[in-house]
Amino acid sequence: MTAVAPEKVRLRSRLFAGVVAGWALANVADSLLMVILGVWVAELTASAALGALTFALFGVPALFAPMIGRLADRVSRRRMLVVSYSVAVAGLVPLFLVQDPSQFWIIYASVVVYAAVSYATAGCRGGILRDLLSDDDLGPANALLQSIDQVLRLTLPFVAAGVYLWTGPLPIVAAAVVAFALAALAFALLRFAESPVEEDPDPFWRSVTAGFRHLFTAAPLGRLTVSLMLLSSTAAFTSAVGFAVLERMGVEAAWMGPLEAMIGLGGLVAGLTGALLMTRFGRVRVMTGGALLMAVGVAPMLGDDVWLMGAGLAVIGLGVTAAVIAYVTESQIRTPARLQGRVGTTVNMLLQLPAVFITAGGAAMLGIIDARVIVGCGITMSVAAFAIAATTRAARG
Repeated sequence: MTAVAPEKVRLRSRLFAGVVAGWALANVADSLLMVILGVWVAELTASAALGALTFALFGVPALFAPMIGRLADRVSRRRMLVVSYSVAVAGLVPLFLVQDPSQFWIIYASVVVYAAVSYATAGCRGGILRDLLSDDDLGPANALLQSIDQVLRLTLPFVAAGVYLWTGPLPIVAAAVVAFALAALAFALLRFAESPVEEDPDPFWRSVTAGFRHLFTAAPLGRLTVSLMLLSSTAAFTSAVGFAVLERMGVEAAWMGPLEAMIGLGGLVAGLTGALLMTRFGRVRVMTGGALLMAVGVAPMLGDDVWLMGAGLAVIGLGVTAAVIAYVTESQIRTPARLQGRVGTTVNMLLQLPAVFITAGGAAMLGIIDARVIVGCGITMSVAAFAIAATTRAARG
């Protein structure tokens, strides 16, 4: 019997608004937690190294990302989100027990669970959007979700930092628990048809790695994936040397917070204009332009002007976010429903796991080589990303 495709809805529908609300609530929790957990460990243990290790732990679930993606392709993605956000709540609750330095491992465990939920979300997101929306609406939908994400990442870390200094971490954890619980409730209340699960004749490990094969063999995703990995690596390199660059400029490290916000500001502009740009120029050209902007934005880190560096970071945010919106939309359109979960988690892994190692490696190299050399490596990679995207032919349809 032929499976019936899910009925498409419009961007202005109540159903899509409910989906957006659920993801926005989860992003609220994410934006609140992204900074304070590492700071909490560092203060609790009086060890900057243990605090830094917290951020490295975010990469641990990447090792299991393909299996999480396979699960997303074998079950109802809506129900998987409900379960995932409920697991996030359960994973954060033990944080209320942390009272002394010997219990820092509880924070580490919560970080791993919380990070795994982000991969589950990545595995479900593309498939749900693909089921609900037409190809023409996918670009605007991704741009909208990126805009919401950037607004939250611009504002909530500052709110979380203020609350942390005033009352400590527990009120922030409580707010994140409530946000994840409401996200689970939002998706539990939604009702919509999903693509039926298709039989998978491949052996287990071949099935698990199907997302990799699709990304690197389906035109134009193969070349665009390499380009996006280079851009992600550029961002990781520049992040690793940020404090060293400020020190060379004679600027206090506290400036890093406001400067990082410039990346979010540029990302917000990309989110607000991404759909229009893709309609006007096409997804491949938008990604090409994003790579070029990335190279231009990193260049001021070679100089000594902090204001120019701030402007460059805004350009970086604009470029990398535009590239991500274009790439994600292209991958959703070029990927069949049965592979959306594996492709979504694979993309997340290819962007995050190398960045963890590059950030750690870049920080370690600072004691050996000048930060300008590392910045130069970042510029070289972004130029290579531009060259690959610029010579990629857009697929028809």
